[in-house]
Amino acid sequence: MDYLFSKKFTFKEFLKFVAPAIISMVFISLYTIIDGIFVSKLAGSNALASINIVLPIFNIILGFSIMLGAGGSALISKLIGEKNNKVANEALSLLVYSGVIIGIILAIVGIVFSTKIFKFLGATDILLPYCIPYGTIIILSTPIFIVKTMFEFFVRSDGDFNFSLFLSIIGGVVNIIFDYVFIKLFNLGILGAGLATGLGILVSSTFGFLYFFSSKSNLRFCIPKLNFNLLKNVMYNGSSEMVSELSTGITTFLFNILALKYAGENGVAALSIILYIHFLLVSTYLGFTSGIAPLVSFNYGAKNIDKLRETFKHSKTFILVSSLIIFTISIVFAPFLVNIFVSSNSSIYSLTLIGLRIFSFSFLFVGLNIFTSAFFTAFSNGKISSITSFSRTFVFILLGAYLFPPLFEINGLWLIVPFAEFITMFISAIFIKKYKNTYMY
Repeated sequence: MDYLFSKKFTFKEFLKFVAPAIISMVFISLYTIIDGIFVSKLAGSNALASINIVLPIFNIILGFSIMLGAGGSALISKLIGEKNNKVANEALSLLVYSGVIIGIILAIVGIVFSTKIFKFLGATDILLPYCIPYGTIIILSTPIFIVKTMFEFFVRSDGDFNFSLFLSIIGGVVNIIFDYVFIKLFNLGILGAGLATGLGILVSSTFGFLYFFSSKSNLRFCIPKLNFNLLKNVMYNGSSEMVSELSTGITTFLFNILALKYAGENGVAALSIILYIHFLLVSTYLGFTSGIAPLVSFNYGAKNIDKLRETFKHSKTFILVSSLIIFTISIVFAPFLVNIFVSSNSSIYSLTLIGLRIFSFSFLFVGLNIFTSAFFTAFSNGKISSITSFSRTFVFILLGAYLFPPLFEINGLWLIVPFAEFITMFISAIFIKKYKNTYMY
């Protein structure tokens, strides 16, 4: 593993190195997107809109997952780079056990207050009967989803990017198969979508658990010391990812309210489709940054300055090129992407198509902003990472929500995210330049 993380890469080798993490994150995004496609085609637009109502709950769960996974991965990779494997094993064990406990607490609270939560998130009398079955399954899956996500991060820290990819693929494949079985064959509707998602998460987390007891793993479970300082540091360092997901949940709630105000249930359905497509395309950057994070943390711990500079150089090239490619794809193939969810003769189709083409301009800027946040997390600088995440997912979102919908109604809703990403891009550039000498990249 030392050789893998410290060897010199050409740009082609660098792409090969991060590709499994990118594909892995794409499959994570498919957990909800696949549900959306099946539900939209087989259960109708109200069922699709209800998934978007439940989405902030998923964001909260994912927030805790990535906080522990990203923050823990940075620490574990740094410890491995420092040749401190014993403490790395203790950190792995403590974080996984803590993730299970946190997940159980969240699931209990969520189930007890589920109906009130769905109504608070904007479920109308029409949408509530759809929200309850799907949301209940998602809430019950919380502990295993947190562990599954952490395993994907920690397997990458262990140097096995291909198995991390396998964990995501196997969960996604199970989800796809049982979406068809439960929704199409058993006619369970949106309940089937929830069951398929939960089953995919369970299978993936089971394989992850077995990995750390196999000969493949350099890391091992052990009986850890109860180290509150370690937990605090991991949570603080991963807080930017937590802030990002929580803010996304809050802004999704806000967007749902605005969509209902300006376009009714059809507006929420159109918003759901756009957010699915956004999540899928942005997962490229989320995967890329999770792929380079252990590389950065390891070489920062090993004080390998040349490798840090090489990683930063290749990352700049990747962000620039991929931003242009993803923007072009979202504009050119917008009709095809929307048609995956709804037919072209649907009243929702034209509303969604216009919205996606406006929304697509965010893809020009979002890559740099996600990279900046994850880059500083890898250096264990949670403060700068949090500022960047909070700016793009909350502060400028609220400002955009205040400015644009009153002026342009539903089209103003689609302008909010491009505006927030554009403004945050300048903050990201300032931080990258300011700390260049501090971290020697």
